[in-house]
Amino acid sequence: MIIAVSTEWNDNSGRFAYYRIEHGQLKERQEACPPDDKPESLAKQLCGLQVDLLIASSVPESLEQALSDEGVFLVKTAPGRADSVLAAYLAGELEF
Repeated sequence: MIIAVSTEWNDNSGRFAYYRIEHGQLKERQEACPPDDKPESLAKQLCGLQVDLLIASSVPESLEQALSDEGVFLVKTAPGRADSVLAAYLAGELEF
């Protein structure tokens, strides 16, 4: 499973961290920036990275629809540092 988290930064760059999870354990962490400011582009990028789940604090409706169209599940939650948000999600402690 690959999980992307876009809540770490407050600079509106759209950067996100993505994590490869196997058997509930973190195997790899990388960072990426969206190619442009179009929701469809980010959704396609996440799909291309084989992201199954995006965890984010704020997502415009147009991005929600684009993610849905690409088969990427979305969880909205309070903002926080990406690694902490991921850890809470994996531990079943993330409130959304």
